[in-house]
Amino acid sequence: MDEKYTVYICTDEAGSIINVNSSAFLADTAGWTAIDEGYSDKYHHAQGNYFPLPLYGTDGCANYKLADGTPALRTEAEKAAEIAARPAPEPTQLDRVEAQITYTAMMTDTMLEG
Repeated sequence: MDEKYTVYICTDEAGSIINVNSSAFLADTAGWTAIDEGYSDKYHHAQGNYFPLPLYGTDGCANYKLADGTPALRTEAEKAAEIAARPAPEPTQLDRVEAQITYTAMMTDTMLEG
């Protein structure tokens, strides 16, 4: 008879699922939440087999959340709100050079007009 495995998840403070694993690979389940159990590879190798989509999309947002103790897909609206709340990226070196060129050109024009 095959061994029964428990699927565990970790969530962030917003409830997004950020990690999934199996009792086959977790020696310590502190901080993990058990969500399911079974006998197949879906449960044994939960990291790549439990959810139909990867944990994260190409936008860097978690695809799943824990809702009332059950995994659920996050909505596009939830992902859009997460993306909108991200801080603006730091300017690159190229951005800084372009800003300096623009500033220099503007100052030159001002001096020529004055």
